[in-house]
Amino acid sequence: MRFLFVLTTLSLALAGCNGGEDFSDATVPGCPAGAGCDPSSRGDVLVELAGPHVSNLGYTCTGTNVVFFTSDADQESVDSNGNVVTVPAFNALCPNNSQGVEFLIGNALFEGNYLSLGSIEFPSQEAYTRYAVTVADLKNSPFREATSEAQSRNVAALIQGLDVDSATPDFVEIPVAVHEVYDNDPETYEQAIDTAVYADFRNDWDAFFVAVNAQLTSGSLAGIDPDPNVPLAKVERANGYTSAGNYSFRSCIFITCQDENPSSAAANDTVTINLPGRLTNDAALGQPPLILPNGKVMGLGLAARGASQTDFKQELVAFTASTAVNEKLQFENAGVISIEPDGDTDLAVQGRFLNKIVYNDFLPENGVGKTDIELNYPNLGSSLASGDKGQLTGTLVGDAVELPLSGELEAAPQAEPDQTVIDDLALAGPFTVRLMRACLSQDDAADCTAIPDPDIETADDGSGNYPPEINNKSVTEEQPRADYYGSDVFCLDVISDISSPDYGVVMAGPADGTCPTSAANSWAVGFVTRTLTDSNSANMSLLFAPDAAQPDVTANFGVTIEGRVDLDDACTPMYRTGDDNFDVGLRALWVDGYYPYIQQKEWVAALSPPASDEPDNTVSDLPEDQQEMLRAISQGAVQFFSGDPGGACDPLAP
Repeated sequence: MRFLFVLTTLSLALAGCNGGEDFSDATVPGCPAGAGCDPSSRGDVLVELAGPHVSNLGYTCTGTNVVFFTSDADQESVDSNGNVVTVPAFNALCPNNSQGVEFLIGNALFEGNYLSLGSIEFPSQEAYTRYAVTVADLKNSPFREATSEAQSRNVAALIQGLDVDSATPDFVEIPVAVHEVYDNDPETYEQAIDTAVYADFRNDWDAFFVAVNAQLTSGSLAGIDPDPNVPLAKVERANGYTSAGNYSFRSCIFITCQDENPSSAAANDTVTINLPGRLTNDAALGQPPLILPNGKVMGLGLAARGASQTDFKQELVAFTASTAVNEKLQFENAGVISIEPDGDTDLAVQGRFLNKIVYNDFLPENGVGKTDIELNYPNLGSSLASGDKGQLTGTLVGDAVELPLSGELEAAPQAEPDQTVIDDLALAGPFTVRLMRACLSQDDAADCTAIPDPDIETADDGSGNYPPEINNKSVTEEQPRADYYGSDVFCLDVISDISSPDYGVVMAGPADGTCPTSAANSWAVGFVTRTLTDSNSANMSLLFAPDAAQPDVTANFGVTIEGRVDLDDACTPMYRTGDDNFDVGLRALWVDGYYPYIQQKEWVAALSPPASDEPDNTVSDLPEDQQEMLRAISQGAVQFFSGDPGGACDPLAP
């Protein structure tokens, strides 16, 4: 395989749009897979320590003289450009010239004394504007280590033991006396935080807790829990949420990956694979893959091989059912396979997320500058383990390949969702979900009902769930959409067991519409991404791609839904996530990246072959009714409600 840094000629397209709403924001670095990276400026960085949140935890921004303490309320500060900014509760703010953040107890000012609890190292050039981390990220940044590792375990127990206010169980409140006692007499109270035997660690720190309690005018510290599993449980839960979110994965989009094996059937062909599919300008076309708090990875994309823009083969691909990231954020049992009939893509995936990014440490033969890891973590350029480098190995559209892979965070969830809201959401379930599509002139009028709130659902600016017209015909009615395999209604439930690794995960039942009741008939398809206590609502992000090898095991394979459930309404309808859309009742949008793609290929393949001197058939050669149907089955509105189909909450019930 030959690798050159030039724009690939294959243009990949996968229809779909989420209407500009996702469940959070992330500033995405721009270092393409395998390309040489040039230095670029970055701005100030917020860091949120979760599992649990901590108020009055000291931190210093490395490389600067900035020293602050976290707060349980929003604070005002000044950024590197002199602008007044709001620092969210429980966040540390570091200026753009800092190399990282170090968390501590004590006093880190000049001539002060402090104990470092660990640090986060920022990428030198391409940092995100916000990071959510746990104590498992503090020992060996940018790597996440196992939660059970001694230092992570001990720091978790120490921080949680310093809590002085049992009335705020959602966060730890460290009293000022903790910092004063340590600063005044570090020789007496300094103890190791990486002690292997937990009982010894507790005994070593006992004197410090006694001294702090003696200084308190009211209350006392919680103390280090005798059972290490108690503090670890909060960290493990936060580990799941701080690694979850929407991610994109790229390979051979800004570099040409070309097979030079003369005996290969793909000799001199260019190959590329990206999840989601991408154009040559790196614009995403489709929904980004989703990593759940339990580590499961789901997502669709496109793989292609060919000699030119007009002479290429393309396959729709997806992550396999076993694909996951482990507690160290390494890919595990990971693969990407074709989900088309007679497809020929089967790739093993490897790599490890370092501060939300998978690096490949690869430079093409004519590349200039530094590799992605050399640019951002110069000290790791020569030591990144082979298995931690992003790579795809196997067969891609019939060609044996070994390709560099990069991955990066696109949107992050709330690091600490509200437990009460998730409990209430689970109690309101199970939920019935029906995907509605635009009615067409070819449809039976008896199956169609008027679209509610047409001014917003079919808005002229395209912000609704339906276009105002399809092929110059007004869209005024809707009907349930069956998926490629005929399923038109399905059931979801939310896991609220806070001790489970599936906490907050949304489970789907089988394609026949029955509800998930056990491991045998339940598939993880999304999670609760944000809880909003002021509006008593919860955001969900759903991607129905639990098993690429069995796309019909649940309904609506390839569909993405991002919505906000209204818990003040007994029927729990789902609306768009933005406040304005939620307030006016604009229903959530569904987008399908599978059914329209497969159906279009089948219909085009069924057309009469063109003459030898004519171009191949395309979607524009399909009959008008088929073109309209492809548009209708691509996106629409979500009916989401508590209870069974036909029940009191069903919008279609008589």
